[in-house]
Amino acid sequence: MAANKNNEQPEKAKLLETRLSEMKLEMEDLRAALEEEQTQRQFYQLIADFTFGWELWHDPSGKIKYCSPSCFDLTGFTANQVIASENISALLVYETDREQFNKFLSDSLDQLIVNKSLEFRILTRHKQLRWCSVNVRGVYNKQGRYLGIRSSIQDITRLKNALGHIQELSQSKEMENRAKWRIKSKLENKEREMVSFLLQLSQKNELLSLVQKQLKKMLPEGNQQIQQRINALLQKLENTFVSPVDWNVVVQQLEDLHPGFQDRLKLKHPNLTSNEKKLCSYLRLGLSSKEIAGLQNVNTKSIEVSRGRLRKKMKLNREDRLIGYLSQI
Repeated sequence: MAANKNNEQPEKAKLLETRLSEMKLEMEDLRAALEEEQTQRQFYQLIADFTFGWELWHDPSGKIKYCSPSCFDLTGFTANQVIASENISALLVYETDREQFNKFLSDSLDQLIVNKSLEFRILTRHKQLRWCSVNVRGVYNKQGRYLGIRSSIQDITRLKNALGHIQELSQSKEMENRAKWRIKSKLENKEREMVSFLLQLSQKNELLSLVQKQLKKMLPEGNQQIQQRINALLQKLENTFVSPVDWNVVVQQLEDLHPGFQDRLKLKHPNLTSNEKKLCSYLRLGLSSKEIAGLQNVNTKSIEVSRGRLRKKMKLNREDRLIGYLSQI
């Protein structure tokens, strides 16, 4: 038994030596392959880093091994962000074009593609839509081993614009502009209606005030019977002189036309009185001092004095127009 064990030990030693030699050879092959790949990468990167187009290198599995810095100019993503992404199609390619792009990339990696170029769209990091053209070519080392594909991507958005191939985007933008125009037109009409209503009310009150003044002038001129009738008319005018303004309606309309105006005014000038806020609202709607005076049953000079006090409270300079200032709030 001892003799058998002594005979087995040299055989095991030989097997271990053989295995060790094989492992050394494998390590040498791996080291050589790694050096070859590094050399290839450095050569590829040396050229691609300075290209204006966007260069990519996919290994046979589809993983991105290299991305040129120029990708940032086209996509808004850095080279490291593109390399770190698990799926470049999900990261950048416009959803409608993803299926076509993925098939093109898969066929290119499998070396089954005949037409080695494709036009597709991307959504940049800032959500801009751009047209791109990609051309692919196989990458091989000196021994002819397949290392994947090189993709050269160019921005052809301007060309597509010139040829009218992004008409769909233009139409979408046109529809958006039309919608904005309709909303703006609706608000302008609403503002005109509101201002028109307030003007009519102001003019009505002004007319009633004028009639009242004329009747008072006629009092001394008439006999007792006429004076009694004039006094009765004046009494009726006193009772129904000013048509009340529903201030809540004015505030709501102002909020619809200029959202947040009241809140911003209060935040910027918290010390304003209720009457001063009303004056600001009327001025924001574009009413003149005379028109505001008619609404409040006061003379125009009183409104001018209130405007002067308001300017001082807001610490406006002489060259600053009050209406212009309020329109910026």
